[in-house]
Amino acid sequence: MLSRLLGAAQPVDVSKMRTANSLQSQNEIELVKLKGIQEKSGWKDVPACPVCGSARRQGEFSKHGVELMPCIDCTARYGAQVAANLDDVYQNPAYTVFTKEDTDEHYAYRRERFGRERVGILEKYCGDLTDKRLLDVGCGNGYFLAEAMRKCRHCYGAEFSEKLRAYAQARTGLPIFRERLDDLPERGFDIITLFDVIEHVPEPLPFLASVDRLLNPGGHVLVFTPNFDSFGLRVMREYSSIVDPTEHVILFTEQSLRALGARVGFKVVYYETQGLDVDNILAKQQYLGQPRDAFLLEWRDALQAMINAAECGDYARIMYRKA
Repeated sequence: MLSRLLGAAQPVDVSKMRTANSLQSQNEIELVKLKGIQEKSGWKDVPACPVCGSARRQGEFSKHGVELMPCIDCTARYGAQVAANLDDVYQNPAYTVFTKEDTDEHYAYRRERFGRERVGILEKYCGDLTDKRLLDVGCGNGYFLAEAMRKCRHCYGAEFSEKLRAYAQARTGLPIFRERLDDLPERGFDIITLFDVIEHVPEPLPFLASVDRLLNPGGHVLVFTPNFDSFGLRVMREYSSIVDPTEHVILFTEQSLRALGARVGFKVVYYETQGLDVDNILAKQQYLGQPRDAFLLEWRDALQAMINAAECGDYARIMYRKA
């Protein structure tokens, strides 16, 4: 069994994705974002679960003074407060990211490692992509689209950030929309992808309903988002880069992702997790000034393969199909 898991595993070279001392970098960036929120519009309370609407909850732990609330009914986690104006986070001139800058090497690695993997998932569940109409929402710098356009003739992107939108257009030559989903000039898509997007959305149900209105009958939605119910997060808690109350306003579990899709009328056709759980735990040890565990370093690939097979990885992937 382990040999089969290792044979199918696709290891990730973290050194090509993250800066050294990435948790320290993220913490510094979070403090900048927190200051921007406090100096401008402040926070607003979130009285009920944004996924299912239930007010039944209990405190779990806090980060930077924001309590993380588990929904007793759907198991999603959400902050007891959220930034009253998200522009205070994303339009802060001091805002940056803690991953590596978009050098040619970094871009090429993401396209070949992650873009190719994501295109493979679409081919497996959606069939031949040649004449499909594909929209990548929150397309970032466009590395996925750069890979998808090799297989799909009708690719589009949507990106809120002006800087990233210009970058994606320059890299791919594709139309990259700036409009809200309900105002897009194109509709009738066969595939819509949401990679690292939905955890940033304070009201995911109206958002997914907007996605539904853009989708053809029988179309597919592929979502990648952090998995709260992961081994890595169980170990790391508030030290996890996944827990970021300024940006990751909702953290999903498999149960809550299924519940969200059901509320829109979507059927789940695929679910799995992948992760960097072991690398993240090693990063926590480094952040705390502890020696990195020799056992974890030696066996990280085997341990991660088993974590993924148990659907306990840090990142969830789910595909919905529209009736």
